[in-house]
This record gives sequence, C-alpha cells and structure tokens, in this order.
Amino acid sequence: MTELFAVGLSHKDAAIELRERLAVSESEHLEVLRTIKDTVGCSELVLVSTCNRVEVYGVAQNSLQAAEVMPALAATRGVAREALDDAVFVSTSAHAARHIFRVAASLESLVVGEPQILGQVKDAVVRAREAGSVGPVLDRCVSLAFKSAKRVRTETEIGRGGASIPSVAVDLAKSIFGDLTGAAVLLVGAGEMAEQAAVHLTAAGASEIVVVNRSAPRGERLAKQVRGHFAPWERLKDGIVRADIVVSSTGARDPILDRKQLKPLMKQRRYRPLFFVDIAVPRDIASDVTKLEGVYLYNVDDLQSIVMDNMRTRSDEAERATGLVDEELRGFMSWLQSRAIGPLMGQLQARGRSIVEAELQRADGKLRDLSPEQRKAVEQVARGVMQKLLHKPMANVRGASESPVGGFDGPALADALQALFGLTTVPAADLSAVDPSENAAPAERPDGSDKPSRGGGEDGGQSSPPGRAVG
Repeated sequence: MTELFAVGLSHKDAAIELRERLAVSESEHLEVLRTIKDTVGCSELVLVSTCNRVEVYGVAQNSLQAAEVMPALAATRGVAREALDDAVFVSTSAHAARHIFRVAASLESLVVGEPQILGQVKDAVVRAREAGSVGPVLDRCVSLAFKSAKRVRTETEIGRGGASIPSVAVDLAKSIFGDLTGAAVLLVGAGEMAEQAAVHLTAAGASEIVVVNRSAPRGERLAKQVRGHFAPWERLKDGIVRADIVVSSTGARDPILDRKQLKPLMKQRRYRPLFFVDIAVPRDIASDVTKLEGVYLYNVDDLQSIVMDNMRTRSDEAERATGLVDEELRGFMSWLQSRAIGPLMGQLQARGRSIVEAELQRADGKLRDLSPEQRKAVEQVARGVMQKLLHKPMANVRGASESPVGGFDGPALADALQALFGLTTVPAADLSAVDPSENAAPAERPDGSDKPSRGGGEDGGQSSPPGRAVG
C-alpha cells in the first residue's frame, strides 16, 4: 500500500529561528531532495522551502515512513530531531491532498491570496522533476492543485488589493502614475517600512532609488540593500525635485516638509505630479502640502484603512475559494481512489479465473467425450458466467468512488469486496475523508497526536527582505 503525504512546518507552529535553520536554498535543493529520498526511501517527493514554510509532499509506504521525512531533512541542516517537536505536522491521504491544494491556492498563507506561493510551489515541482522524484500520484496531484489555484485567481477576488501598507502605497502610486517603469523614488529615513516600500516599488518597475537619512551608515546600508544611492540629509530638497515618489519614515517630532517649503520645489519640478507616502508617526509631511497642484499625500492612517478593507474582502472571498479548491480536490481523490482500487479489481478477476480454471480441470474427465467445439462452448459459458457475476460488484465499487451506491461509498464497498473474496490489496485513498465544510485539514503529529494547527497564511502583510522568498 502507498500513501500520499504532506509533512513539514510553517509560520503556524514553527518559530522563524527554526524555519531559517531548515530552509533550503535553490543551489542546495536537488542535493537535499535526493538525500531525503535515499534516506527514507519514498518513491515520490517535492520539497517546498520559503521563508514561511519548509514542507515535503510525497508518496510513502505508510505514515510511519512519511514521519521520517522531516527528521531526514533536519539532518541535512544539522538540526536535531528533538528540535522538531511540536513544530512538525504529518498529514496523509485526503488531508495531505487538501493541504497541498490549499497551499498552492494561497489559502494557507499568512496573507491569504498573496500570489507568490503558487510560483514557488511550481518551481519546487520543476526541481523535483529534475531529481526524478515526481511520479504519477504527485504529478496528478500538483497538476490539479495548480488548476484549482488558477480557478481561485480567476473566479474570486481573493488577491484583489494590497495587503500591507507598502503594497497599498504602490497600488495607489500606480493609480496616479499608471506604469511605474522608470519612476524615481526618494526614501527619506531608513526604517523597515521604507525598505519594504522600496521592494514593492522596485518590483513595480521603479528604476532609481535614492536614500536620504541623517545617519549616513544606516542610510548607506539601506541604499546598498535596495540597490540604490545614498545622499546626505542636506540634499533632501534636491532629491524631492528629482523624485516621482517620496516615502518618508523618519523619527522627527515635527514635520520635515510643509507647503511653504514645498512650493518653490514644485516650481522647479514644473509641477510634475509628486506622490508622498508618509508612514512616520508623528507625521513627516504637513497636510497643507495637498493644497499645491500635482501633490498627492497619504499617511499611515489612510493606508491602514485601505489595508483593512482589502483584508476583509480577501477573507470573504476565501470562503468561495475554499469551495473551488474542494471541488477540484474531489476530482483528484476520485482518481486516487480509482487507482488504488485497480489492483483490487485485478485480484478479483484473477480469483474468478482461477476458480473457473480449477473447476474446468476437475470436470476434465466428464468433458472428454465432448467434441472440441462443445468443450470450447462449455469453457466459454463458465468464463462468461464468472465475468457476469463479477461485473456488477466491480462497476459499483468503481462508481462509488464518484458517488455512493446504495448508501455505501467506494472505500466501504472495496473493503466489503476484499473481505468477501479474501483479497489482500487495501485501497490507499479515502474520498470520504474530504469534508468541504472544513477550512483546514487536520494534521497528525509524529507522536500520533492530532494537535490542531494555528491559523494564518503566507505573507504576513509585510514583504520579505530583498533576496528572500515570500512564500
């Protein structure tokens, strides 16, 4: 018997310190994947490693073998098995499939609906194919998971609107400027929010980033991190004249810029539109600057209210998305169950043939006086009766994988067939385990407990530092 599984840890139960220690870089990916496969002996494996989750999806002989996957991965990172206690989940069969589908659709992300995770899972599958660790079960599973994720994107609005203050700021900048390709950005201050805004602006096409900060070492460090340029505080006004977008996040107690100071600068700019994102508390930019032509100002309260509206929309759409995912999931589980039932059907037919052949052999003496044609007719009748007797049970078991027959689902009928005819193959999939009313699949711990996972999703409303995956 083989079993689909999903094991790993994520932002839900594992601290960032443990996730960082277990994270696998792109350059190490193939080697680690092959080591796990050789160590544990699983026939199929996909490794997904992002800043918020380290998970392995695969096919094992049983749940005990699946539970050895994360310790094997931990060993490649120099992490003791004991460090995984209370952080690792092990899901099998329908619960594993449901987890994979939900991860791909961004329903398990810190910020539900963020788009990066689907690409990260796809990249992981590509690398697994390179390692030769994608077989028929995972191939079918991830293909349908990607299909369901695409439906979630196109048939719901789960990804509409930014889910963090920096991403909302960029969305607003796009609404004002349109295409941000080539836009010049001025970061005033070198805090975390300014850094995150720079990441989003760069992704949107901004080409020039200048950092102005009172502390030169910190400003230079941020400029290097976002591949921009540092300018001393005395050059602030020069930066404003050149910039299209200004993100301000200093620790000043009073505004650093007001209408009187900005008016001559706008004249030098020939009144080109200027977009201010003031994420400082207290505020850096006086509200009277909006009285100037072409000046747009959003402070942290403006942006936060938009973030909350967007998150409420995503939460509502997540329910619709869950329905779409479960619809596609049922298709996969039906296929998986049919695949598991196949060997059982083969055993049943083989048992029927062996009975017919044994009875024909026992009756051989009584059939000797028959002509070859008559003997052949008797054999055909015997085999035909056997086929007709088995046809209905086999058809019902196969049909029950899609909808119950006589009140019994596929696994129940397969179990009955196995018991009645003394067969040995046990179906690995259990379609009845898929409950669309659930919002998350229960995960089994390596110690056998069923401690529920805490809620959450992938992005957390804050961007990862440059060079790190968001997942």
